[in-house]
Amino acid sequence: MAIFAVAAATAACTEPRARTVDGCLGVHGCGVLDPTSAEFHGRELADHDWDFGLCATCHGADFAGTSAAPSCTTCHAAGPTACATCHGAGPRTGAHLTHATAAVTCDGCHRVPTAWSDEGHLRIAGRADPAPAEVAMTTLAAATPRAPDRSGPPSFDAATATCAQVYCHGDVLGGAGGVNPRPRWTDDPPGPARCDSCHGQPPPGHAWTTCATCHPSGRHLDGAIDVGITGAGCTGCHGGATAAPPRGLDGAEFSTAIGVGAHTAHLTAPHRLGAPIACATCHAVPATVTAPGHLDSAGPAEVVAALGWDRASATCATAWCHRAAQPVWTRTGEVSCGSCHGVPPATPAHAPTMALSTCATCHPTSVDGFGNIIIVDGPSGPTSHHLDGVVDAP
Repeated sequence: MAIFAVAAATAACTEPRARTVDGCLGVHGCGVLDPTSAEFHGRELADHDWDFGLCATCHGADFAGTSAAPSCTTCHAAGPTACATCHGAGPRTGAHLTHATAAVTCDGCHRVPTAWSDEGHLRIAGRADPAPAEVAMTTLAAATPRAPDRSGPPSFDAATATCAQVYCHGDVLGGAGGVNPRPRWTDDPPGPARCDSCHGQPPPGHAWTTCATCHPSGRHLDGAIDVGITGAGCTGCHGGATAAPPRGLDGAEFSTAIGVGAHTAHLTAPHRLGAPIACATCHAVPATVTAPGHLDSAGPAEVVAALGWDRASATCATAWCHRAAQPVWTRTGEVSCGSCHGVPPATPAHAPTMALSTCATCHPTSVDGFGNIIIVDGPSGPTSHHLDGVVDAP
């Protein structure tokens, strides 16, 4: 049952009383409207096991009053059996207000009746259901992101005033749980709970402490571990139309930011100098979000050692695809025919007078007679013999 506040709800009611005998009501004692009196009607109702049916005998089924008794709605505008008549705006004991402010509905922790007369609300088998209110946690409290991490249903222990196996406090997050996954109901300090009270900050396996990078705002405590700002998969945290930035992990979208740079140029090959370059060419691509070397590794992202990447200069010193050229990662317009090899290359097989149109003579699978790089669009994506690691020549 709930804890009632009928006295508080009616304390201000001093309406004149009808049908009196010697100044008192004929059925009730003189203190029927006095919250401090032993004859107060709220106490009398409790003494009769909260049987509103008795009240309705005189005051009417809708409690709007009859010729035998006045209306109850004079003081109780919504009627004496309305939820707010007893509960007001909601209980304020313990952490009730904190939960209500966090939009936790009553039915998350209690069985909410459809009518005052529902069995187990005010009465059990015709007798008053004594306090305290029964706790029956469902919905969000029973959420289970990972089945192995839950060892039992959510429950409340009145002796210790703590909840166990409650998702909302991180008690079913396994090793990722925080330092206080079973807070005391009666210890409710002001302000929001610390992040590390429910889960680690960061949780085990995370090197990043910037939660908003991968976990979107507005979707906290929704029963699932939501990963990705814009959607699922790699592009949820970094990337946009492709898995490569922009967007960078820091939110940057311009190529002048090192976290963005030439990612898109490599992955989409807009200049048609070769086929798109897969992410795995430069980075170890994790098979899953939690794969070793992904979240458990602090930024910046590791680059394959063979490329000779230098973050300070933003260049690759030993990348075969650029040969001796070292275009700056955060600049545009630094790569064209002639930037990676001469036109023609300065080798014995090439004459200085050769034009681009003659390249096809020896490299017909890489370039056409007009000097255009040959790129074949297929169901698995564009392919090219140019920049594939092999010099195609007779």
